[in-house]
Amino acid sequence: MVVGTDGRRKVTARLERRERRRNLDYRLALWLWKRNGKERFFRRLDRILRRPSINIVTVVDEMVRRAGRRGPADVETLVLREIQKRMQAGLPVAESMADLTDPVERMLIRGGEQMVGKISAEDQRTGIQRVFHYLSRRLESGRRMRGAVRGAWVNLATYFVLILAALVTFSDYVIPKIAGLYPPADWTGVARSLLVASRVVESTGFAVFVGSGVLALLILPFLLPYWTGPLRCALDGIPPFSFYRLQEGGAWLASIPALTDSGRIKAYDALVETERLSRPWMRERLQAIRRGMAAGLGMGRAMQQSPFRFPDAEIVADISLFESQGLNIEDILREVAAEWAETGFRRVVIQAGRIEALARIVFALIVLWYTLGTVVLQIQIPNYFMSMAHMG
Repeated sequence: MVVGTDGRRKVTARLERRERRRNLDYRLALWLWKRNGKERFFRRLDRILRRPSINIVTVVDEMVRRAGRRGPADVETLVLREIQKRMQAGLPVAESMADLTDPVERMLIRGGEQMVGKISAEDQRTGIQRVFHYLSRRLESGRRMRGAVRGAWVNLATYFVLILAALVTFSDYVIPKIAGLYPPADWTGVARSLLVASRVVESTGFAVFVGSGVLALLILPFLLPYWTGPLRCALDGIPPFSFYRLQEGGAWLASIPALTDSGRIKAYDALVETERLSRPWMRERLQAIRRGMAAGLGMGRAMQQSPFRFPDAEIVADISLFESQGLNIEDILREVAAEWAETGFRRVVIQAGRIEALARIVFALIVLWYTLGTVVLQIQIPNYFMSMAHMG
């Protein structure tokens, strides 16, 4: 009897370990596929579900069958099988894809599911069939914007490293060698400024300053969604902080028309829902707009009166102008969001180019400064040795 109990315990423990391993494999596959495969998955669903008669459950089953040819450990297979299992258990599409989607995406899918019948005579697809068009377009726009922002930060970091390398190289290697030949007490003009800069770079304070700057750059991406207040409001208008405003503002703009089209809710309700799902930085801006609308203002006017001018002053001006002409706010946001997908991307590229140009100028000035100082020293050193020879 004791042996039987031990055997059952071993079997149970083995099953638990297998389940934990399976869950770990699924989580890892999900993490990888959300970054590389989710947009492609939504795009395929959008393309296939353009035919009104096709059912999404059948489509997912076929995708699982095709992905399974690459083996059970394939990343796509692991994720799609979990979605298939939940659908076959009778869960709604939004719940079946809950692990793969963010809160706004789940809300979009849920809105599409709750919509009964066709959206229009022109487009015979149901809400759930059409919602993947919005999702794929939203992900594509977000990917392009993230790429532009990431490229801007990488270029900025590259020039920061180049400038730091130039300062350290001259201060730690070039200046000490020259100082061994030519007493620093006799240095004048530009050469003297090189000596001062070298001592600053060698100081503990400079190391602390650089270390603090690097640490700030590393934690800034994690801090941006939660940092609120007047200082953040002021910094949002200055690159590179404005990159985050442009990126998140574009994502929010893309979400509102998708919600109003697929879920049959009004712009104000979509604003309230996205505010509820947002993190502190976004919530602060959406709350200001909602308060204005609750006071009786239109969305454009509420955006103008908000201290944040979110998502962008130019966009706010356009929305206010169109709204003053009596146009429907849902139609306005749909048109503005479609245009901003390209305009916001160009805005980031332009601002990043300006920062890169400024960084290049700073780097060139530092190199010019050190070059000029070295030339001055080359002129002063022979004079010093000649004076020493005359004294001897």
